[in-house]
Amino acid sequence: MAKNDTVTDEMIGSCLKIFDEARSGLRLTPKEGTLLRMLADSGIEMVDCYRTDVENFVRTEDYVTAFAAINYSHAWIGCFTELGLFDSEPGDELFKLLKDSDSKVCGTISDEKMAKYLDITTRARKKLKIASPVRSFDRRLAIRFLDTSESYFKEAVDYRKENDYVRAFAAVNYAHAWLDGGARIGLFDVEEDDVLFTLFE
Repeated sequence: MAKNDTVTDEMIGSCLKIFDEARSGLRLTPKEGTLLRMLADSGIEMVDCYRTDVENFVRTEDYVTAFAAINYSHAWIGCFTELGLFDSEPGDELFKLLKDSDSKVCGTISDEKMAKYLDITTRARKKLKIASPVRSFDRRLAIRFLDTSESYFKEAVDYRKENDYVRAFAAVNYAHAWLDGGARIGLFDVEEDDVLFTLFE
């Protein structure tokens, strides 16, 4: 089976179009001045930060990292929508909507890059602990976030076995984003690790 390891500018453009449609319809649900609004604001800050990163990476022709950033950002929309902090319709995961591209402008996902991203997410999974009490609602949320992340991680591993590095790379970014979102809102205790996670402060 041939290896699918090429991210093209056309793929990035297609992902950005879908992402920007989801982002433009996104509304923050908590009322201004509330603690939940502060949390929602922090989520949108991360979504927009990673979206800006995409443009910066494209400008330097680092299509692989741009592809990681757009998938990561889209996963944050899904994560905060699931919490009810965003009113949005993120749609399907970007990597499930990819089509083959004829573009010659591209970047290649190396074995090393693929292994590095899987390793980072594996280390994050091992590091975190559920922060909330056993019989609390937050614990249910934390388990939901973990299960979602695990599902994406499994997809990443399966795609990698099939030599589909493009979808594997995207899926592992979704997996990590759900862990990161959970850490940011306090569902997970990550021991103040601001290397593997994006903390609130």
